[in-house]
Amino acid sequence: MSTKIIAWILSFLSFFMFWSPNAQPNNIPETRVSPYGEELPPDKYGVWPTQDFTAGKAPDWLKPSKILKKIEKNNNYSWSDGFLVLHKGEIVHEEYFNGYDKDTPHYMASVTKSVTSALVGIAVGEGLIGGVQDKVVDYFPDAVIPAGQESKKDMTIEHLLTMTSGILCEAEADWNSYFSEDMTDAALWAFLLPQKTAPGKKFAYDNVAPSILLGIIERTSGQNALDFAREKLFEPLGMRSVQWDTTADGLPCGAFGISMTPRDMARFGYLYLNYGRWEDKQLLPADWVVKTPPRAMASRAYGYMFWNYRLEPFSGAYEANGAGGQFIIIQPNCDTVIVRTGDENHD
Repeated sequence: MSTKIIAWILSFLSFFMFWSPNAQPNNIPETRVSPYGEELPPDKYGVWPTQDFTAGKAPDWLKPSKILKKIEKNNNYSWSDGFLVLHKGEIVHEEYFNGYDKDTPHYMASVTKSVTSALVGIAVGEGLIGGVQDKVVDYFPDAVIPAGQESKKDMTIEHLLTMTSGILCEAEADWNSYFSEDMTDAALWAFLLPQKTAPGKKFAYDNVAPSILLGIIERTSGQNALDFAREKLFEPLGMRSVQWDTTADGLPCGAFGISMTPRDMARFGYLYLNYGRWEDKQLLPADWVVKTPPRAMASRAYGYMFWNYRLEPFSGAYEANGAGGQFIIIQPNCDTVIVRTGDENHD
């Protein structure tokens, strides 16, 4: 049997292992194949940019300039202000525009949700949270559930992670309340919001679920969620540029509010590329990382607060995504993390 046929079969099998809607893999794959049929080693790279990055050379099949043009064209973006490609832990392409540089933090918008997801994974790995099938209300015995919305009692942590909780927050007045001076527990506030559907019935992207998740982290860890993030995630990875907006009472919002540099974005993506390992420590459980991408390859499919990303010729890519096109694209099949910052339009 020819090498090309073997590579095709391996790629075909890996597709179903990772992306079948019913697949629930629990281990890091032992065999991976690049988009061009190149067999990639199962072990990771021994490159840790905690202090600084090293420069590398892009393989011949990786064309960063073409990738940026495709990202901009596919999303109708007229400009970018930062673009970085990490391959096997080394920077193989980095460029900035419009006055930005490697030390300029960029507002991440909903990339914050993916950071929140990582914090939940860390909390699960440390035993602070029992698992994604835990009922949310069990962590909030003091929550007030309005009459007629008793199905909130069936809401699980996985419902929050996959945006299928049924709770929506759409009115501007709701967010004014969130940032009010007397806001002391965002999760309890969220329980009072209207529930449109029963948990698990329908995907509906919202900004409420991430704040409930941060509330669980605060209650189980005894720490402010921002302090937890600094200790468990930002500091171990060397993410020194991160800023996170908070309420008047010092509570971060799990849905948005983070700013960071493209290099720190790359560090975050590289943690997922390494299946949660950083240096000599497993910060994020490997099986959490495997379960994070969407279960389906459909366009705009949603996983544990990460989106499916379809960029030819890559397969199996998933992304943290923020408004205006803040991308952290993780491509396990070819050892690559792609970071793009910018805006939709530029005057």
